[in-house]
This record gives sequence, structure tokens and C-alpha cells, in this order.
Amino acid sequence: MKNFVTICLALLVFSCGSPSPEKDVAGKKDEKPEKTPETKDLLQEYTKYINSLDPESEESVGLAAEKYAVLFAQENEELCDSAFVIFDCLYKEVENKLNERLEKNESLVDFPCINYDSLGKEMPFEKRFVTFRKRIEKNGFRIECPEGMTQIAQNRSFLKPRFYKKVSPLMKEFLGGVQKERDEYFSYDAGIVISAQSYVDRLVWWDEFNRKHPDFILSQKAKANQMMLFTYFLIGMDNTPVIGYSIDENGVEKTGGLDEYFAKAYAYLSKKYPASPLNGLVSPYKMAVLKNDEAKRERLIKTYTKRGLMIDFEKGFDWDLL
Repeated sequence: MKNFVTICLALLVFSCGSPSPEKDVAGKKDEKPEKTPETKDLLQEYTKYINSLDPESEESVGLAAEKYAVLFAQENEELCDSAFVIFDCLYKEVENKLNERLEKNESLVDFPCINYDSLGKEMPFEKRFVTFRKRIEKNGFRIECPEGMTQIAQNRSFLKPRFYKKVSPLMKEFLGGVQKERDEYFSYDAGIVISAQSYVDRLVWWDEFNRKHPDFILSQKAKANQMMLFTYFLIGMDNTPVIGYSIDENGVEKTGGLDEYFAKAYAYLSKKYPASPLNGLVSPYKMAVLKNDEAKRERLIKTYTKRGLMIDFEKGFDWDLL
């Protein structure tokens, strides 16, 4: 657990040393509250407490939230944001550990999302499942069944009553974006499941957020969300391909042009956000697909990947940032 929180602290140090892009109405940069020994001690105390918790127990998240409320009840928003970053690291670590535990625990690995009898009638869950689900829901998690596989996921609505009154408006804006990603997954079973319009609106939102707040304390996570969405906005998925295909009267499969989903998405982007930087990136790619210019399409993907706008699958991607 120590190594994980150490990464968070490194992020805090880097972020606190960066200039803020925010300006007040007079055009001057907002002045941040001066770091005092007392505020640093609070962060160190909270970090020490986090390190003392068991990362394999869902109850650690509830305890960390309670400790946050006690330590930072009267502190400024900047300090509360910094402390939340530490909490968020624990939150993600416990989520990962719970799923590892779920895979290893033979009594829970067959946890069903819905329980039916042989006649298709919904039946109550076994007591062991009910007890486990209540315990994790109390501490900010929920059971999900993507692609028929049971997993434990963060329930980000857990954060609102416990942190939103303390953190900055910018942090709340970011948390709202993350909760949308968590509550309304954009993909399922290798296919995109949100509407083309929703996909565009969501991607533009992340792009604008990152452009306005480059020095945000959790900018690494904000940029990761944008990168992930932009990547699949160009390359598509197995069950939602970018390039359309059809079968002719002789049963021969033909490919070319835009798939219907992306035709709608790209058209909506150019119509609603014509002057957006995102549209500037997508437009030449769209034309390459329409012209069946595979060489240009690959060059654009390579260029965008090199610029850090798309996931480089050869180098890997830190999915824990999402």
C-alpha cells in the first residue's frame, strides 16, 4: 500500500509546484493559500493513516472517508483537494484488491447478478451473497456483470455526501465527469453502447476541461479519460467498427466508407462543434476513411499516437487512471 500512496504524494508535489491557469475577474491569477507546517502535517497524518489500512478490505474506504471528514472539516479547498487525491488512490487500490479477492474466493466467484430458477422465475440471493453485497455497498462499491463476468466497481455516488462540500468547484466538476464514465459506460462487450451524440458530447467535454485546466491536480486522470475516448472514436471497436462493411448478392463481404454509427458521430461533431480542436483532428481522418485512403488513415493514427493523443498499445496504457 505504501508504494501506491507514495505515487499519489509525488503527484501532489508536482501539482502544487505548478502554476495555476485559473484567473479572477480582474485577470490576475488566483492566490493559493500558503502551505504551512500545519497543513503539511495534516496531509502526512492522513497519509500515515491510509498506509495503516488494509487495502484488501472494503471497510478501509469507509474508514478513510470518516478520517477525511475529521481531519479536514475546517480546512481550505486546496488542502481538501490534495487530501482527496490520497483518498482516491486508496479507493482505486481497494477496488483492484477486491476483484482479485473475488477471483480467488471460490464461495463468491459465482456471484450472480440476477438469480433465476429453472422456470425463469427470479429468486432471492443466497445469504452469503446478500451479506457480501451489503458490505461493499456500504463502503462505496457495487456488483456489476460486464460480459457475463461478475466484478466489483466503484460506486462514485458514495463520494458526493462525503467530499463534495469540502473540495473545490473544479474538483467537483471533474468528479462529475468521472461519475458519468462510471455510471454510463461508453462500451460493453467490445461494442460502443452510448449514442453517437453522447459520445461526441462526452469527448468534447473532456477536451475542453483539459484545455482549460492543464494544471489540475488530477490532470493525469482527466487526460487519460480523454485519450481513451479519442482512441476508440477513431479506431472503433470489434462490434462497432469505424469502417463499414456489407455483403453483396454473391455473398462477398465488402468494406469501405464509414460505419453508420461513426457517420452519425462525425457528422454531429462537425455540425455542433465545427470550430473545436477535436473536429480539426477528426475531419482529415473522416475524409481518409471516406476515400478509402488506408495509408493516410494509418499516418494520422500514427501521428496522433506520437503526439500523445491516442493510446499507444505497444507501450501500454495505465487503465487504473480511468
